[in-house]
Amino acid sequence: MAELNLASQIAAGSAAGIFADVITHPLSTVKTRLQVQGSGGGGHGAVAYRGVSHALFQIMKTEGPGALYRGIGAVSVGAAPSQGLYFAGYETAKTFLGGGQSGAGNFAAGIIAQLCGSVVWVPMDVIKERLQVEGQMKCAAVYGGSFQAFQRILQHEGVLGLYRAFPIHQVTWAPFNGCYFAVYEKCKALCINAGYEDGRDNLEPIAQLSCGVTAGVVASTLTNPVDVLKTRLQVAMANPEMFPFKNSYGALQHLLEHEGAAALMDG
Repeated sequence: MAELNLASQIAAGSAAGIFADVITHPLSTVKTRLQVQGSGGGGHGAVAYRGVSHALFQIMKTEGPGALYRGIGAVSVGAAPSQGLYFAGYETAKTFLGGGQSGAGNFAAGIIAQLCGSVVWVPMDVIKERLQVEGQMKCAAVYGGSFQAFQRILQHEGVLGLYRAFPIHQVTWAPFNGCYFAVYEKCKALCINAGYEDGRDNLEPIAQLSCGVTAGVVASTLTNPVDVLKTRLQVAMANPEMFPFKNSYGALQHLLEHEGAAALMDG
């Protein structure tokens, strides 16, 4: 019964993750473009946006609505296995790390979940972000879609090209997921104590949504600076002149020199 319950939780978490990835893909495209647009002080001809709404309007006006969904193929193929690995890692780790009753245990379980999901997430992220910036800047190679991007990156950069920025990906998302689950479980406990549950510690839908949103906002804000560096490294081969660095330290130096520390909160 416990195994069935775990399998059900993994399936439900995976389905929710896939749905969220597809629905929020346009915002992911906007975030990626905002995070890279200022590289080098904006002197490389990349289209610059004033904010989220301006980016959405300009992309739809100049490239069409389909541009907001570039890279969706990679997400559609990679979301299920990555989310499955992620939730399997989290639920399994949580049972050995306090059963959801320990803040430190939940944080550690989130990190373990991230490491499991990264086996698929990192290649998916690289392909997705290379495609997302195609209409924004001059790119060394233009791909027809996710599968072609996968083939070309593998052909010209090897397997390591698909795992570009893997270390900083972990530095970004491991703390994000650790923080997310620590905050989520704390909010969940507060909601249960306040009576927003069905008598079996299952949260009401609005309470569950509120816990998720709160955890996401806190985790995103804290990890955004590292996420900016990660994104720039993952798209660097698209325009080496605009992104003339090979590692996260070089990316940080370049950003601080040309844009200032405020750029770490772009996107």
